[in-house]
Amino acid sequence: MGACSRLTCQVPTAFAVEALAVIHGLRFAFELGFQSVILEGDSRLVIHKLVTNLEDFSEISALIWEAKEFSKLFEVCRCICAARSGNKAAHAMAQDGLTRREDRFWVEEAPLLVAAVADEGRRLLDPS
Repeated sequence: MGACSRLTCQVPTAFAVEALAVIHGLRFAFELGFQSVILEGDSRLVIHKLVTNLEDFSEISALIWEAKEFSKLFEVCRCICAARSGNKAAHAMAQDGLTRREDRFWVEEAPLLVAAVADEGRRLLDPS
C-alpha cells in the first residue's frame, strides 16, 4: 500500500488535474514495484477515457494516452469510478497536501487524519 500527494501548478482544468493525478499515482505504484493496481478516481469522464479504446480528441488526450501507457506496465490495472462522497480518505489526503504545499509520499502508512478517515470508513462498512 502506498499513497502520495503532489503539488501541481498551472494545470488548466479540473479534468487535467484528475488525469495528471492518475499518471502520478501509476508512476508511484510502478516505482514501488507493484505489479497489480486498482486505480480509483472520482471523475467518471477520466475513468471512462482510461478504459475505453475509442480515440480521444479532448483537451486531456495526451494525459490519457500517457496514463494508458503507464497502465501497460502492470500485470493488472483496474480502473474504478468511486463517488467523491465514498472516497473521503482521498479527499482528506488532498486537503493535507494543499496545507503542506509540498510533495509527500507514504509507504505502508498515511497521515494521521487520513488514517482516521479511512478507519471510520472501514467501521461503517463492517461495524462488527
